[in-house]
Amino acid sequence: MKSLDDKALAFALQAGEEEAFDEIVARFQGRVYAVAYRVLGNREDALDASQEVFLKVYHKIGRWKPTGGFLPWILRMTTNHSIDQLRKKRRHPHQSLEEAFVPTSEGAAVEPSTMQTDTAVRGREIEERIRAALPVLSPSQREVFLLRHYEGFPLAEIAESMGCTVGSVKVHLFRALKKLQKELRDLYEVA
Repeated sequence: MKSLDDKALAFALQAGEEEAFDEIVARFQGRVYAVAYRVLGNREDALDASQEVFLKVYHKIGRWKPTGGFLPWILRMTTNHSIDQLRKKRRHPHQSLEEAFVPTSEGAAVEPSTMQTDTAVRGREIEERIRAALPVLSPSQREVFLLRHYEGFPLAEIAESMGCTVGSVKVHLFRALKKLQKELRDLYEVA
């Protein structure tokens, strides 16, 4: 099974070959986890989302069409599922036991190895703000933005996976960036 390309694996799974599913999980689990983590920002949530996405892949493989790429289809499913999880989390916020019982010791010295640079802190703040702003994008805008900026897919491949033209992808990307720029305007200084 390892010698099969992505489309052949998808066809094998559609034909009911169980080994194809194992290979799909092995081949794509890192990418699926990375996308889920970027959206959710939490290791445990990303692991849960990854498992749920692969179950969806298994159950919805009959809906996949060979006109679009198989990996973009999985990543689109991952993005949508992760954003749904993020929305549910916002509607029903909860605090984990770890968050509720963080030990504090006033006056304790901070180890130099645990100190964070301003750049790293700023980067995480921006990443968190982008993640929080993703729900303002339409599903198409969100998909194009994530596939282009986080997964590095070329515009032509995104267009193929979405079944639209490169021009449409550019429009979705432009509108996504404009919306995010508006949502995140306080993060940058206008000269």
